[in-house]
Amino acid sequence: MHRRSMKTRFYFGAGCILFVFCGVFSLVQYFALRNIVIDDVYKNTEIFIGTASATRNYVKDVLRPHMVELLSPEAFVPEAMSTSFVSREVLNGLRDRFPDFSYKRAAHNPKNPVNMADSFEMEKLRWFGNHPETDEWHGIIEKDNRSFFTRMKAIYAEAQCLKCHGRPGEAPDALKEIYGSENGYDFNVGDVVAADTIYIPVDVSFFKIKETAWLMFVVAATALFSLLGLFILLFNRTVVTDLKGVLTRFKTLSGHELAEPRLEYNGQSDELEQVKWAFEDVASDLKVTHDTLRASEAKFRLLFESSQDAILILDGHTRMRDINPAGLQFFGFCDKEEALSIETCFQLFWDTRDAAGFWEEINEKGFARGLELPLVDRNGKKLTAIVSASRRVDENGRPAGIYMMLTDTTEKRRMEKYLAQTEKLASIGQLASGVAHEINNPLGVIRCYANLIAKSRAEDAQVVEDLQIIRKHTDQCKSVVEALLNFARVSEPRKAAADVRACLEEVLSVLEVQFQKSRIEIRRCFADDLPHVTLDAAKIKQVFMNLLINARQAMENKGSLTVSVQSEPDKNMLSIAISDTGAGISDLHIDRIFDPFFTTKGPGKGTGLGLSVSYGIVKQHGGDIVVESAPGNGTTFTIFLPLDEDGRNCS
Repeated sequence: MHRRSMKTRFYFGAGCILFVFCGVFSLVQYFALRNIVIDDVYKNTEIFIGTASATRNYVKDVLRPHMVELLSPEAFVPEAMSTSFVSREVLNGLRDRFPDFSYKRAAHNPKNPVNMADSFEMEKLRWFGNHPETDEWHGIIEKDNRSFFTRMKAIYAEAQCLKCHGRPGEAPDALKEIYGSENGYDFNVGDVVAADTIYIPVDVSFFKIKETAWLMFVVAATALFSLLGLFILLFNRTVVTDLKGVLTRFKTLSGHELAEPRLEYNGQSDELEQVKWAFEDVASDLKVTHDTLRASEAKFRLLFESSQDAILILDGHTRMRDINPAGLQFFGFCDKEEALSIETCFQLFWDTRDAAGFWEEINEKGFARGLELPLVDRNGKKLTAIVSASRRVDENGRPAGIYMMLTDTTEKRRMEKYLAQTEKLASIGQLASGVAHEINNPLGVIRCYANLIAKSRAEDAQVVEDLQIIRKHTDQCKSVVEALLNFARVSEPRKAAADVRACLEEVLSVLEVQFQKSRIEIRRCFADDLPHVTLDAAKIKQVFMNLLINARQAMENKGSLTVSVQSEPDKNMLSIAISDTGAGISDLHIDRIFDPFFTTKGPGKGTGLGLSVSYGIVKQHGGDIVVESAPGNGTTFTIFLPLDEDGRNCS
């Protein structure tokens, strides 16, 4: 079967659309004009209905009562007393002016046979009787092969009507002589007696409307099809010529002439069809390229999403545009939306100077490899990562941002630090043990001889005073030696299920008087239903004692101390936080506070072993101790102890 060209199909389709448009337009005009005619006819019938009603009311209210007074009770003059007779004669007199107009007072059982209702009128009279709420009907009917606008208004029996239309015996004799005593009687008040019926022919008007609608259809179709012809001429002279150039361009893009055989293609196709085939060639090539790119993108996305290293994609203004799940977990973001809301990636660096140096290196070299930099998560926790990055460019080769890959080394560095600390503690412990024994013996001898001299020279006040100084410094050296021995002794903790809250309260009760003297307020924040923890209560109390004493010394006089205990079931840990409002710890010292013998206190205020010993005790319990501090903002030590497996409640 021969297939029509695209132009032919287009022209045919446009012609059909215009034809349908003209048809719809003509129909709309036809029904609009028809409704106008019906509205005008209805208004005209209002005149006739009003005339009939006014005539009937005049006869009923004025003329008939006057005639009753003049005549005997049994007399009846239709020309003056019958409302139907008078109104019919009056309206029939209007036919000279309105020859198409027809009036009838239709009744189903009239006295005058002239008013006998036909089948249509009889049906409407019954309808009025069944619908007392409606006293009027109008519409178009077909009668005697003509169309009429018909309006009917129901007439209901009133009390004064029953003299003539009630019981036959009560009617005037003259009325019965004229109309008989069988028809038009036995009505009650409210019954439908008759209906004023107006007929006005409208078929001539409707025919004229049809002629007008057809004329408008012809005029509109002629104008629109003429316009379509001009459009086709313009289309052939402009668009088709340009399509040939487009076709040549498509052939160039597709890389071959349209020589491949196709089922639909034949040599008779027009320019639009040839462009279509050429476009399909280009689209096919683009699809192959798109599929390749999509496969490549899927591989990249798989690597991006499944990478264990954090990957960040930044724009040229250091703002994050994408981040993989490992990155969200690394920085502690709740979701990608939160991560992308940060203003600049510089906020992820612990020190903005590192960020500035990193960005400068990217701008100079176009890449950065193996830089280990301190970073910070969303909660302010310090992280360490090896950062590698490369510049990314747009399709024009201009810098568009960077790709960043971060390998988390936080835990690795923490373990290295822990191992170094452990080795340091072990070495210093061995040294301290030997030094303590070597010093303790001479100190004992010195104190012994000082006591002997004091007994023998008790009468010499100067000697006694000098010996007191010797004993004082000997005791001070002895306390240092005992601290060294305690530090050097690595004894296994004697663990048992214990209530951490009770341990804290016991230590606080011992130190509470000192805190009150220093005007330090103690705030307790203990969670309810804290589980038991398996620990060496004596050693943990020693840790609490060291941290609380350090907090009191850091605040000197006046401040507040907050002690909180919380259960963290998701980490299977119990956290004990001790926070003070003291001077804080500088960044230069915070990495050394757990080193043995390191202290920032004045002479005689500490040996520098308290935090080292506390660190070792917490590690013996399988826990961890973390410090957060800033100069001028106080210090918080947080101890993490593993929970009991059974999670028993201390209550």
